[in-house]
Amino acid sequence: MKTDITELLGIEHPVLSAGMARVSQADLVVAVSNAGGMGCLGGVSFMPPELQAEIRNIKSRCSKPFAVNLLLPDVLTSDEDSGWAPVRELWDSLSSADRAKLKGVEALLTKGAVRDQIEVVIDEAPAVIILTFATPRDFIARCHSRGILVGALTGSIGGARKAEEAGADFVIGQGTEGGGHTGHVGTMALIPGIVDAVSIPVLAAGGISDGRGLAAALALGASGVWMGTRFIASEEAYGHDAFKQRVVDGQSKDTVLTRSYTGKPLRAFRNDWTAAWEDRTGEIQGFPGQYAVAGPLVETGYQDGDMAQGMMPAGQGIQTVTEILPAGRIVTDMVAQAESLLKRLAR
Repeated sequence: MKTDITELLGIEHPVLSAGMARVSQADLVVAVSNAGGMGCLGGVSFMPPELQAEIRNIKSRCSKPFAVNLLLPDVLTSDEDSGWAPVRELWDSLSSADRAKLKGVEALLTKGAVRDQIEVVIDEAPAVIILTFATPRDFIARCHSRGILVGALTGSIGGARKAEEAGADFVIGQGTEGGGHTGHVGTMALIPGIVDAVSIPVLAAGGISDGRGLAAALALGASGVWMGTRFIASEEAYGHDAFKQRVVDGQSKDTVLTRSYTGKPLRAFRNDWTAAWEDRTGEIQGFPGQYAVAGPLVETGYQDGDMAQGMMPAGQGIQTVTEILPAGRIVTDMVAQAESLLKRLAR
């Protein structure tokens, strides 16, 4: 299945796994890339030395292209102590056990860590870097000087235009159906709008979990898909079995957009913690301070299978996920289903 994105990235199938923080580690990246798609490492989850080790782990097991996802908003790259002081105060108030459990978000709460992540990733030069929340022009130019392609994740047409103007090589439009940090416009409305607004390839994300979603994305003008939630229910994804099984058992109505874990709108499973904050929105800290407020709950969903309060990002496409499978099979089954469907529709 050849499209603009397979040609640009040098991959066999137009399927990219999302750079899900914590969930998307080396095992998942390697499995997706080796199956002909492109795996994406959730780089935000690692302090710089660990990030370098994880990238090299991927390289040692996979000769095919892969991507790394980074978050580069000004709040994470600024040197202003006034912005970091409240975050560190919250972090320092946590017990040593809680801080150890929260290692997966430590980089977001540590001044200078994200800048060091940038240097690590540029030095290691993966095929692609995916940017979330911001598309700094200077950073994109540095990537291009190293032969690294840059994709930008956005939930709006305006964000897609800004990404193209900044020099991004392709854009990912994510509808509100998507899990994790997401916007408020549905995928069906968002993708055609972005396709019409930019001249670079577009990937579709949000609510896509099988070959029907891939075929629909192509029909909307996208060149492929960026898929997260389906890969949570894979053998290689990082996460507690209870979290994966909840994706299999869940329905779209079980998810909610909440700021209660990170300070930004995040689609996750509804639970006691999200319900408790529905009437306390005025008390929610900005990103990334709310991570420290939520404390270990940011990790107990992944690590312990805490259904009652732990953070468990998931999109509305869960209703079509019926079993936990190897990630490589998810890729090949998805492409086969899409090809069969497109042939049938062509007849």
